[in-house]
Amino acid sequence: MSEPIAPAEAASLLRTARLERRTLDPLTDTWTDLDEAWGYAVQAIDRDERTTAGDALVGAKLGLTSAAKQERMHVDRPIVGFLTASMQVHPRELGKTLADWAQPRIEPEIAFVTACDIARALDDDEVAGAVASVGVAAEIIDSRWTGYRFRLPDVVADNTSAAGFLLGTDPVSLQEAGDLADLRCTVTVDGALVHEATGAAILGHPLRALRLLSEHLERHGRTLPAGSLVLAGALTDAVPLTAGHDYRFAIDGLGTIMVPTHPASKA
Repeated sequence: MSEPIAPAEAASLLRTARLERRTLDPLTDTWTDLDEAWGYAVQAIDRDERTTAGDALVGAKLGLTSAAKQERMHVDRPIVGFLTASMQVHPRELGKTLADWAQPRIEPEIAFVTACDIARALDDDEVAGAVASVGVAAEIIDSRWTGYRFRLPDVVADNTSAAGFLLGTDPVSLQEAGDLADLRCTVTVDGALVHEATGAAILGHPLRALRLLSEHLERHGRTLPAGSLVLAGALTDAVPLTAGHDYRFAIDGLGTIMVPTHPASKA
C-alpha cells in the first residue's frame, strides 16, 4: 500500500473541493490505515489556515453525539470541530447562500456560551459553572464526502461536516432553561413535523457534550476562551436544505428559529 496522504495535502484537497463546491470519495477508500489522529491533524491545518486568513475562531461543535446517528453514519464516537465567524448565517439570509454548498443539510442544536476559559477536563460538578447562557441553534452541515459516506478519519478531517450555523435570539441561563435533558425539540418543514426529540438525545444530557469537549481540549493542548460558542450536537437527524421551503426548529424553553429558504427572503 502507498504511503498515507499527508495531512497538509489532504487539507489542500478538501479546501479546493470546498471552494469549488464539489464532493470527493472518502480518502479512507484509498488509505485504509488513516486514523482519528490523522483526521485532527488535517482539521488543525484547516483551522489555522482560516484564522491566518482573518476568519476569527468563535467556538467549537460536537458531532455524532447520539448513538443512533453514530450507527447510521458508521462512526463509533462523538467528534469535535471548530466554528469561525464567517460560518454564522442570519436565518432570513440563508436562502441567498444555498449555492455556497454542495449537499447541505440542517439540524437543530443546543448552543452554549462559555462563562470561563476551558483548557482542562471538567468534572460533572464543574460543567454547569462553565456555562454563561444556553439557547437554540441550527447547524448547516455540508460533507465533502459524496453522499455523506465517510469513516471517522474522513469526517474529522472535514471539520465534522460543519458548514454554517444559525443562532436563536435571547439565550437564557441554565437555571431559566430547566433540565436540558427534558426539553422537547421539534423540526418542521413547510408546517409538517418531521423530527422530534428531547435534550437527552445528546449523550443522555447536553452538558455531557461540554464535558467531552473539555476532555478533548486538554488532550490536544488547546484553550476555548470565555464567551465562546459551543454547539452540543444535533438533537435529531438532519434534513436536506433546499430552496423554496420553510424550516422551523423549536426547543421548549430556549426558543424557535424560523428559516425560510426562498431566494427572495430578506432580513
